[in-house]
Amino acid sequence: MSEKITNFLSSFGLMITGALILFAGTVSFTMARQPAAVARLPSANGQPASIVASAPAPARASAGGDIPIVFPVSRPSVPILKEAVEFGNPLTAAAAVAVDDDTNTVLYQKNASASRPLASITKLMSALVLSDLPLRWASTTIVEEDDLDSGSHQINSGESYTLEDLWQVALISSSNSAVHALVRASGITAEQFVLKMNDKARALGLASLHFVEPTGLDNQNVGNALDVARLLKAALKVDRIYRALQTGEYYATPLNKSARHRVWTTNWLLTNWVPNRFDKDLLVGKTGYITSSGYNFSVRITGERDHTIRVVILGASSNESRFSEAKSIAEWAFGHYAWPNDAGYALATP
Repeated sequence: MSEKITNFLSSFGLMITGALILFAGTVSFTMARQPAAVARLPSANGQPASIVASAPAPARASAGGDIPIVFPVSRPSVPILKEAVEFGNPLTAAAAVAVDDDTNTVLYQKNASASRPLASITKLMSALVLSDLPLRWASTTIVEEDDLDSGSHQINSGESYTLEDLWQVALISSSNSAVHALVRASGITAEQFVLKMNDKARALGLASLHFVEPTGLDNQNVGNALDVARLLKAALKVDRIYRALQTGEYYATPLNKSARHRVWTTNWLLTNWVPNRFDKDLLVGKTGYITSSGYNFSVRITGERDHTIRVVILGASSNESRFSEAKSIAEWAFGHYAWPNDAGYALATP
């Protein structure tokens, strides 16, 4: 009997020992599988942070507290002036601005917030409003005496045109008469049309722009160079506007007359009458002039490295100087700024 008890106790002891060994191994294994402490980013607005660092928490600083997580320094993908060289060429323009077309970064400015008469740059807004209206461009209208402007001779009273023809003449050769005919044919009054121009300016956030008529002949059509650059960008998003302003030469054909009227663009950079090396397939702009405004010009230019900027000249002293000054500013910007896809951009100093 005592032998049986001894054997039982011996077997029971072995079972207990094995269970203890197994338990110890399980605890050791479980502890080894626990994840290391993680460092979490601060929560935002009381919500848990969504990013968790997988590395162990950083060691405590010697003075106490956690070592902060350091993120790599980032920089915006905008053109950066490669060196501290200011545009030094003299300008006759009362105001000017150059803006990167993609990011709207201002590359150069002179009196860019000063309000100036817009002259025929007004027609960019008129074109936007006409584009919003349900016009049938193949329909026709006869030019009336009241449409004519004494300084605009591209079309004549009594001639019948499609609205498409009038559109081309209005934007390519900046015809005030063609704009008046289009507004008359739009189906709304001139007063309603001007209200739509100002509503459109507010909708686009162009606070400095104000209009009293659709051609630019009135010096109360005003705005600053920065808003003109924004207006140009908005207008060129409309394919009908872009294609007209990119046309160098056009023949207007009255339906009731045999003679055609040949008109030229007023943009001397596009025709190369002011020689330049810009990409003519992508060069598009709008001019303006009345006595009180001086010579105005707004243009989108693409350089040899495929960078695109918008340049606005307001109040230049002569017809040619508005183009030569826009060219000069653009060449300086293309030469002195680095764009994100340029070699050496990372080394440029913001």
